[in-house]
Amino acid sequence: MTTATLHSDIQRSRFVQLAFGALSRLASSALSRRAASLTAAASASIEAQRVRELAYSYSKTDPGFAADLYAAAARHEGLVEA
Repeated sequence: MTTATLHSDIQRSRFVQLAFGALSRLASSALSRRAASLTAAASASIEAQRVRELAYSYSKTDPGFAADLYAAAARHEGLVEA
């Protein structure tokens, strides 16, 4: 009885490991396809928007740094569009 229980536990953990590996590969391939489908301009726009959100969070405490971040976001978008 103990041998059968031990054997089933090993098989179950191996199945979980293989299933997790397959799901991980599936998720990573889906993310890479999604990233590849974005154009360079769309990607730059998303990145610039994230930098603008960060700049907004610093606008009250460090306005100079926030201004630098806003400028960097605009420059980043401009480089892709040009």
